[in-house]
Amino acid sequence: MIRRTLAITVLIVLALACVAAPVFAYTPLVGHTSPPGAKLAPGADPALFVWAHDDGGTSSLLAQRFSNAGGLQTARTVASGISGLGDWYAAGDGATVTVVWKAGETIQAKSIDVSTGAPVYGPVTVCTDSAALPGAATAATITGVASDGSGGAYVWCTLTQTTGLTGVGDTMLNHLSASGALALADPGLSVARGTVTGLSVDQDGHAFVLLAPPGRNGLAVQRFSPAIVADAGWAKPISPYSPLLPVPTAIQQPIGIQAGTGAVIAWRELGKIKLQRYPAGGGLSWVVSKPTVAMAGDVRFAGDGASGFYLVGPTTGGIVARHVLSTGVEAGPASVLFVAGLSQPRVGALSVNRAGDLFAGYGDQGIPASSGVGLMTCLGAWSAVGPPSMRPDLYTAAVPDGTGGAYLLGEGALWRVADGGSSAEITFRPRAQLIKYGAGVQVAGYVTQADSLPASGVGVTVTRNGAASAALTTQADGFYDTLIAPKANATWSATVAGASAEEIVIRVMPKLTLSLSHKTAGTRLTEIFSGTVTPNHAGATVRIQKAVGGGWRTVASGRVDSRSRYRVTWPLPYKTASYKLRAMLPAHADHAEGTSPSASLRVVIRKG
Repeated sequence: MIRRTLAITVLIVLALACVAAPVFAYTPLVGHTSPPGAKLAPGADPALFVWAHDDGGTSSLLAQRFSNAGGLQTARTVASGISGLGDWYAAGDGATVTVVWKAGETIQAKSIDVSTGAPVYGPVTVCTDSAALPGAATAATITGVASDGSGGAYVWCTLTQTTGLTGVGDTMLNHLSASGALALADPGLSVARGTVTGLSVDQDGHAFVLLAPPGRNGLAVQRFSPAIVADAGWAKPISPYSPLLPVPTAIQQPIGIQAGTGAVIAWRELGKIKLQRYPAGGGLSWVVSKPTVAMAGDVRFAGDGASGFYLVGPTTGGIVARHVLSTGVEAGPASVLFVAGLSQPRVGALSVNRAGDLFAGYGDQGIPASSGVGLMTCLGAWSAVGPPSMRPDLYTAAVPDGTGGAYLLGEGALWRVADGGSSAEITFRPRAQLIKYGAGVQVAGYVTQADSLPASGVGVTVTRNGAASAALTTQADGFYDTLIAPKANATWSATVAGASAEEIVIRVMPKLTLSLSHKTAGTRLTEIFSGTVTPNHAGATVRIQKAVGGGWRTVASGRVDSRSRYRVTWPLPYKTASYKLRAMLPAHADHAEGTSPSASLRVVIRKG
């Protein structure tokens, strides 16, 4: 008797990580000595840094924007006359900057228009020690500030006294509108069932918070509206594990949270880096629990510009990145940037542009002033892009420059790394180099002028084997993108007047279907494999393969007919056995190797 079951496996289109690194024109264009203790304001584009100034008895908080044209705009005073200034944070949002600071027992916020210096609102009292836990010996410290994308900001504070807070957490959460209105009165919402260890704002302006101990045993996520009310589907925090699975006993160490249409969290557990996606409406989407490469040390986490994610950390002799696609599948092997002289590498700050280019600032724990910036494309190709001098001990913050480059802040130095050629420059970034026939692939890039400023409204031609394939116009920031649908292996690139981008080969896998049937004649067992190949490959050879160990072995083969169909027979061994089978079309000049979904075949021999 033959038992046959089809176990269809979904083919995921992967971006290849191991490709030859193209020559990048990205260079450190300018270095600027920043004030001591300066911080880059997240959400600002281009760079906006804020610093505290001692006025002699009181303090001021000042903000200044760095122009992509190479100059600094006028420094603006956000707040002044502050007595006993403690910790402070800043966030940018278009033309405004919001600064939150603590002085004495009071946490306040103020926003100004950084271009004119005109006040937007404030100071507004966000939280006071006495209101946070009345009658308790406690103090609130600012943990973070995040722009909501509409001129407002989320503020969360941590209470230093956590005795008696088991099951409650020790975080106060609040929201400031664009006009400075608080969602809740001082001290805000005491977040239940955990302590907020990370916060990210989604495209709707709602806050996803990553919860950790104290207040709970493991990690969880919850989503809040700007009114600081838990959204529908989020009445309780949601663990990254399915409710059907046992709660893990391992200690979960949070890495970070990134929000977009939903949110993804990253954490370390038993030596593995894991991720979980959360839809905006609640629940779970996928888990990556078995990474191909274990990542040690301090790992950083950033989006890839297409709903996927980068994980970047130290490795022997350099830094290593893993790319996880929006499907939750790893894009390929880990990509390593080897840096001569790094004995104890560490990763500082990350920035990603819309084309998926990752800028990673790195340094060395044992060698001060041994640092640099690496650039990795979404295909995994690394290049060291500087800076070569005036290097800080470690880059502590990074933001996009709005034209495909990045600003990175280190110890006393702010650098811009951008496409800085002597003439117009264009980049070309496909999201994958191997696709299945009929699928599309997104391609994107940036066009900059000779002065490294964006070339907006200029024509870009996407080429296939040197011939024009699509005509586009760049956006205000010099960015362009489109979806192409390659039908066969080809070399793709993009051109603009006076400049051409790197050429990249995109390969196409044919689609194969697979059906199984069988016939018996006495003790002779024969399995019949049939299917189609798309596009037409009349005369090509299709191989039937069975899984053996970690690979595949051909057991039969046959020709594709004029209608691109095949029919292959395989005399089965007369024994009880289980097989995992597939059809494979070898690679040839115009297409990559193609494979069908796999099928499971169970043969049971009954005696008597």
